[in-house]
Amino acid sequence: MKLVSVLGTEEKIKKTSFKILDLKDGNDGYGWDFMNWEDVENKFLVNGSIRMECNVELREIRRKSSRKFDDQEVSDVVLVVEEKKFYVSKLFLSFQSTYFRALFLGNFLESTKSEIRLEDVDSESFQFFLELLHGEPSITDQNIEQILRLADMFDTPTATRRCEEYLMLFPTKIPLKTKTRLAVQYHLEDLKVNFLIFFVKNFQTANPFFQQKCLNEVKTIADIPDILSIPLKELDFRLARSMLRKA
Repeated sequence: MKLVSVLGTEEKIKKTSFKILDLKDGNDGYGWDFMNWEDVENKFLVNGSIRMECNVELREIRRKSSRKFDDQEVSDVVLVVEEKKFYVSKLFLSFQSTYFRALFLGNFLESTKSEIRLEDVDSESFQFFLELLHGEPSITDQNIEQILRLADMFDTPTATRRCEEYLMLFPTKIPLKTKTRLAVQYHLEDLKVNFLIFFVKNFQTANPFFQQKCLNEVKTIADIPDILSIPLKELDFRLARSMLRKA
């Protein structure tokens, strides 16, 4: 943002910039030190007006929630995440998650409570997670890693499978390096196979000397030369080698 004042042939400019990173935690651009009001009046005020130029760049627009979890009549437990309350069904979540099955139906103190607080979870990610479990298309490039983390934390195979399908079947702007890391970190086996097929196709187009060097020297994933821009070191290379033999 800048203020501009043209006085005769002289142009005085004051520039600054700031970022609003997370609106749910407050506007971190409010009240930043730009310049004192006296300088504004003396240098930039012309006939009671100030010329201001702003360049706004939108990195992400938060989407509106597609489902609300506020129906008290059809819920039998309240999950509190940060300061937000989610009215949900014990039976439904127990069917989806071994974590919630143990929490609601096991011999835990929480099983007798009507309101349970969940720690180490942010409310926005939990909203997307619940939407996904209830059949809503809530996955985006921006939130998929948070949803996968919760799917792993709460042991919900359905949510994990939906995320894997998103990475495999839908066009995204997620880098291959990130997709590979997610496949390894969250044990997305079908996605791993996709990457191995991708490796094989690239291997087949390499020069014969390089191919032979790979076959002779590669014993584990860690031995794979850096022929791709994605980290394959943790994938099961035995499958890749068997595929290469058939190629």
